[in-house]
Amino acid sequence: MDTIKIKKQLLDFTENAVEDFLKKHSTLEFYSFAYDCNAEYAEVNLCFNTEAEFEKTLKHYQTGEYSRPYQSEDDIKELKYNTGDWEYQCFDTINVLTEDELTKIFNDLPEDDYKSWNEFLESLLAIFCEVLLDFSKTETFKRIPKTGNFLAFCIDHDEDFENAIERLENVKENYS
Repeated sequence: MDTIKIKKQLLDFTENAVEDFLKKHSTLEFYSFAYDCNAEYAEVNLCFNTEAEFEKTLKHYQTGEYSRPYQSEDDIKELKYNTGDWEYQCFDTINVLTEDELTKIFNDLPEDDYKSWNEFLESLLAIFCEVLLDFSKTETFKRIPKTGNFLAFCIDHDEDFENAIERLENVKENYS
């Protein structure tokens, strides 16, 4: 796996896609940007959300048939950072490895060794976090209209938000 190539590819993709997105949505202010990943497919989806769109989603969930789970502060926070409920989810997508490359990596692991596969997936997510940190230093990132509590994060499909934040903090500590 060529880490340098993956990082460059993902950073270039992110900058270009966010620039295009911001041109089309120039009047909006965002509280969050996320890499919504499906590491098993080396897929990164770019996502934004605004406070206004979150408030609409929260109201819908609090007054609808399934209102009960969206009353506590923790449940509201989980909903707020659940990219699957964002208005601007997956506005662009990239696969940083091909299916053939992933198959080769998987086949090169010891037989029936899902521990090694999971370690590979974690290393891929760490790379994605590093790129997100690199992106946060770009002029494109600086141009994003942000709320005061703006948060950028990287989360794997079906992962808890708190685990994603913990990974990002760990990567941040070890990445320069």
